[in-house]
Amino acid sequence: MSKQPVKLNNWPFKNGEQAQLTWISSPFLQEKKIMIYAYFRFKSRTEKILADWGTLPALAIQHFYLNGDIRKSIAPVGTDEIEITIYPNNVSFFEREWAIFGTNDKDISRSFIVSCENKRYTLPLIEVVRSILAPNRFLLYRLFEINSFPQYFIEQHEATKIHLDFSSLYHSKYTQDNFLYQLVWLLSNQDLRRVFENVAYIFINNGILKFNWLFTQPITIKAIVKPCSTGGTILRITNVKNKQIPYSEISFTHPEVFQTMKSGEAKKYTLHSKLGNGVQQSELTLDEEVEGTTVNFDLIEMDNQIHEYMGLPKVTKIRRNSNKKRDFEDENTKKHFVNDQGERATSDVGGSTVAKGLETKSLYDIQVQGEMGEFIKVLKVLENFPEIQSINVTQGSLKEFTHTKRFVYLSDGITERKYVIAEIKLFVSKEISVIEVEREDRALSTLILFINYPQSKRYIYQQILSEVIDSQGTWNKEQLKVTEINFLTLRHGKKDIGHRAKLLLEKFI
Repeated sequence: MSKQPVKLNNWPFKNGEQAQLTWISSPFLQEKKIMIYAYFRFKSRTEKILADWGTLPALAIQHFYLNGDIRKSIAPVGTDEIEITIYPNNVSFFEREWAIFGTNDKDISRSFIVSCENKRYTLPLIEVVRSILAPNRFLLYRLFEINSFPQYFIEQHEATKIHLDFSSLYHSKYTQDNFLYQLVWLLSNQDLRRVFENVAYIFINNGILKFNWLFTQPITIKAIVKPCSTGGTILRITNVKNKQIPYSEISFTHPEVFQTMKSGEAKKYTLHSKLGNGVQQSELTLDEEVEGTTVNFDLIEMDNQIHEYMGLPKVTKIRRNSNKKRDFEDENTKKHFVNDQGERATSDVGGSTVAKGLETKSLYDIQVQGEMGEFIKVLKVLENFPEIQSINVTQGSLKEFTHTKRFVYLSDGITERKYVIAEIKLFVSKEISVIEVEREDRALSTLILFINYPQSKRYIYQQILSEVIDSQGTWNKEQLKVTEINFLTLRHGKKDIGHRAKLLLEKFI
């Protein structure tokens, strides 16, 4: 992992001014993104900084930060690092209104009071989230989604083994051992999982991050503590110890885990920075305006914590697909230069980012060329039939749904493969969804869906388009049958636009 400075783009203090993080706000929804405010204070001045929820792993309460670089934090003077074992019967919940010092803002302080060896320690609820429940960005964002795990993997539990079959929505970097251990620890301990999965219901219904201490097992931590005569305040958990995973083996499959075979072929294309000569950005800037995270960018994730397990299970990768490894370039290798300005985001990887990106537009607002342009022309003819009430369209690139390169690009390796989703309303109180994916030279039919639960259709689109990527251009009809989605397919012919529109209408009726 790079150790480049990572700076908040809206850092309000001068270079050399060491500002203290005095408060992390409750998370909130803003423009379809989960956000927080971080309050920093230097001398008599307090500033409020808007940040993505995914920035939380880098923020430690009452620690000092210099020049906006949140990769490094300095513990306040007078703190101790101590070990505490938290027993379920020795924890109580505490909540009160909090006036944020140096501002007119108010928030709700939510903490757990932990009794240990005749001392009482205040453990902020946000620190439990940051260090125990969700110490990486994937888990942080799943925390606010109801029953979202099935989008990312299918889990199979056996007596001594767990198998995870990941979809392309699950970023491949999270198949590293430390992330897998954290995920399986959460999945296999029902008390932890129950707390995790209940958070979304409370947040969606009440708009607050809140949960009770329902953990049934003791949790041992090492923490930076600001002491007082009766105990102290836990500022940052540095180590979670004695974690138990009840399996001897974790096996997994992932669309990007290939059986690599060496090839004598040259690379089709290479990517280079416009900085040239392999020069690395001197620093990276976090920008909360950026929609979606930068692929493969890690801020800190679990780097600032240690997670210890009582016996580590064996991790087995199951490689199902094969992939050619091209080791050299020749005169036919195309070079593409990327203008990397060093801007990064810590917002979501996939999942809700994809779902919120599926915004429908009027049919006549869509401008697209090629095969997809022809399909739009068919829809415009279809809309003129008397049976059709309205058509709204979503368009985009398959790259939105995965970080693999296979099938998401056309044969040139550069042009992103497009998709169009048409949501069609008929006057007979019937709604149909039609999905068209750019075929190029593939025999991929038009997919027609009859969805019984409209509130779920965004996630259904996600799953279907992810599956067509995984299968490299085939609709997964078995999966559609399992999920009890009624569907039809329509093969592409060489008929004119009017004839294709009429065929679609016949399928609807």
